[in-house]
Amino acid sequence: MKKIDDGEYKSLFLGKGNVLHEKAYEIANDTRKFEIDNYWKRANYYWLFQTAVYGGYFYSVTAKWDKNLCKHPEYIIVGITCLGFLTALAWLFSNIGSKQWQKNWESHVDMLEDGIAGPLYKVGIHEKTWSVSKINEIVSGFSVIAWILLGIETVCSFFSCTLLIAYLAVLCIIASPFYFYGRKGLGDRDKEIQWFKKGEE
Repeated sequence: MKKIDDGEYKSLFLGKGNVLHEKAYEIANDTRKFEIDNYWKRANYYWLFQTAVYGGYFYSVTAKWDKNLCKHPEYIIVGITCLGFLTALAWLFSNIGSKQWQKNWESHVDMLEDGIAGPLYKVGIHEKTWSVSKINEIVSGFSVIAWILLGIETVCSFFSCTLLIAYLAVLCIIASPFYFYGRKGLGDRDKEIQWFKKGEE
């Protein structure tokens, strides 16, 4: 990918007539609103999932297990901590990724709006304020840490602290697909696309 400066950006969208400029602004603004809407839909989904997993964990820890039905409930409880960690990590990375795409389209709007709507999104009544998306990101990060600590406590309570290395290794395995496969950028679109048409060989 090639890095471009503000001048090159403006030549792509602002120097080729008002129609292109207005259309680019419209698409950028609509996509920005779409990204914000999707951000909160995803946040609600993960909030509900985390609530359910926390409920399942604390119920399982305090419940009286029937040994005839489940001989080793501690395995289930450790499994729940792994599920909690997985969904909390997915929540955190989804928050970060969604915010980056939102920032991408907000930057487009900032560059394109002056000649159409004036500096509308660049003028406000507060110099600084709280960012609800950043707060949500912090909460999801704390949730990841909470599941790690709950998992460590669970392993030490039911098994032995010597198994902590194995447990942490499992958490690393759970996290690795997010890091190696879950990330993408604009450069990924440079790869050649193959098209196929039905009915012909």
